Amino acid sequence: MDGGIGIKNKVLILLGIFLILSLISGIGSAAEIIVQPGDSIQAAIDSSKSGDTITIKPGTYTENVNITKSSLLIRSESGNPDETIIKAKSSSSNALSMQAWNVTIKGIKTIGASGSSYSGIYMYKCNQCVIENNKMMNNGYGIRIVSSNRCTVSKNTVLNNGVYGIYLGSCSNNTISGNTATNDNRGIHVGSADDNTISDNTVTSNNILGMYVCGLSDRNLIYNNYFNNTNITIKNGTGNAYNTAKASGKNIVGGTYIGGNFWGKPDGSGFSNKATDTDRDGISDSAYSIPGSIYIDHLPLVVPAPLTAPGASFSSNVTSGTAPLNVLFTDTSTGSPTTWKWNFGDGTSSTQKSPTHAYSTAGTYTVTLTVTNSAGSNTATKTNYVTVTTGTTGTKPVLQYWGSPRSGIAPLTVTFKDNSSGSPTAWNWSFGDGAYSNEKYPKHTYTAPGSYTISLTASNAAGSNTLTKSNYIVVTGTSSQTPVAAFSGISNSRDCTIECKFYWQQHGFANNMEMELWRWNQVQPEKNPVHTYSTAGSYTVTLTVTNSAGSNTATKTNYVTVTTGTTGTKPVLQYWGSPRSGTAPLTVTFKDNSSGSPTAWNWSFGDGAYSNEKYPKHTYMAPGSYTISLTASNAAGSNTLIKNNYIVVTNA
Repeated sequence: MDGGIGIKNKVLILLGIFLILSLISGIGSAAEIIVQPGDSIQAAIDSSKSGDTITIKPGTYTENVNITKSSLLIRSESGNPDETIIKAKSSSSNALSMQAWNVTIKGIKTIGASGSSYSGIYMYKCNQCVIENNKMMNNGYGIRIVSSNRCTVSKNTVLNNGVYGIYLGSCSNNTISGNTATNDNRGIHVGSADDNTISDNTVTSNNILGMYVCGLSDRNLIYNNYFNNTNITIKNGTGNAYNTAKASGKNIVGGTYIGGNFWGKPDGSGFSNKATDTDRDGISDSAYSIPGSIYIDHLPLVVPAPLTAPGASFSSNVTSGTAPLNVLFTDTSTGSPTTWKWNFGDGTSSTQKSPTHAYSTAGTYTVTLTVTNSAGSNTATKTNYVTVTTGTTGTKPVLQYWGSPRSGIAPLTVTFKDNSSGSPTAWNWSFGDGAYSNEKYPKHTYTAPGSYTISLTASNAAGSNTLTKSNYIVVTGTSSQTPVAAFSGISNSRDCTIECKFYWQQHGFANNMEMELWRWNQVQPEKNPVHTYSTAGSYTVTLTVTNSAGSNTATKTNYVTVTTGTTGTKPVLQYWGSPRSGTAPLTVTFKDNSSGSPTAWNWSFGDGAYSNEKYPKHTYMAPGSYTISLTASNAAGSNTLIKNNYIVVTNA
């Protein structure tokens, strides 16, 4: 609905005529009329002149009041609406109705207009009127505003009304703010109303609807309202908005910014009841798409979580090493600290959130962090946390490990133990089935039959070494399973110059139970044959395996490549990552530039993540200095290259 330019011009013309007539009529000086209990409010209004103040003493006045005179102030003496009551004498008429300009009504309660078409306060063709700090109870409508413009309805309470709490119909440019509408059948209804502002209202527990905006209502601004109702119905309209620009200021649910509305439900299932507010500013982290409408509240409100004293905690990238030792400390405290105080144990301190500190002297150091916010403070102390030595860097670890049991029926849980010398400080296990671990003594469960190759890369300050044990763990299935054909050649590279020996991998039959038949490329059956390729070329290998439950075939196309060259040498490693520093989250692209034509790669990114791609990408989510390790291999063997503190990630 659009009021149109013509209607607005007529309003301005009527206003000018009214002001001129007021001057010509020679209105006398304003008077105050006192209404005592037993007197008639209507009689006081009828005897008043424009500009007068009608002050009503506390009491209950049983009558239906009608106001047609403009420029009146009608107020209760106490300002408390529960003490000054207009009770409708006829329930089939408005308790208080008016058709006038520039009338203010303050501090009055209206009750008893219980007919479905009648109101506690009814405004018809009113302009620039103010309805403030009143209470409307047990009426058909609480406040009904029809064909009225530029009126202000604020700080009123409407409750237990049978049809509507606050109703706007065919009106424009009104301000509805700071009101409470609760336990009505419908809280706020906006029907064919344009250019109104509805803000700071509390609309809760209404029986049928909390708020209704019809599709003929245009250009209304509705924000900073607390809606906690079973149902809210928003039709499309044109040019309506359900949030204003984000601005500093306490919102209706206690947050520190003004934005949109609180969209809740009494049972706690509403959007704002469950929305996430990471920074506790009272604004949801995500927007709210209003159901059944084209509109979105881009800044929906949530109730901020109460601030509690922080819980201090921290970690570091290293805890030992030779002097000078640079240690990056990372604050991991909870509860949104605002200040930090570090004591590094060597007489120095810092107030940064996550500082880097250099220990220049050998010793064992206790580190303390105290964090504070407006709710209090908390301290975390780690005794003998950092150990600094003056010794040499030593030698790389000499690897040795074992796993137990080494064979069994799936699922098979194997315990691995590192027995390496050289005091490794980091471990990278590959269990042969795509799983990894960086524990010293990991446990791993194999769920499928097969022969699994184990690889361990262990490192210390001097560097790293890798030990691989081929087909170290053998897992079998049950006797009733049809076998699954699988095989491997003698080398990972599958390049042979003289002969290749093939190994079958048992799948799908009981432990210690033999295959009944192995058939390689339709030749004489043999379990682990040795075949000599006399001519250079690429060869496809097929294995068919059979037991009492059935058979299965595995084919590997171009699996064996026979050349006349030498076996070559291990890869000589080189790689780079870009960018090498930045703020979290930081995505880094790694590229292998190794010589020797590696055919397999194992990257460790320093934060517990791994990749076997040649050119992987990895995203670092937390600040820190990260050590990168790459193990690359070809037919001749493998090498490992470690770059300490290669990637540095800082706070945003």
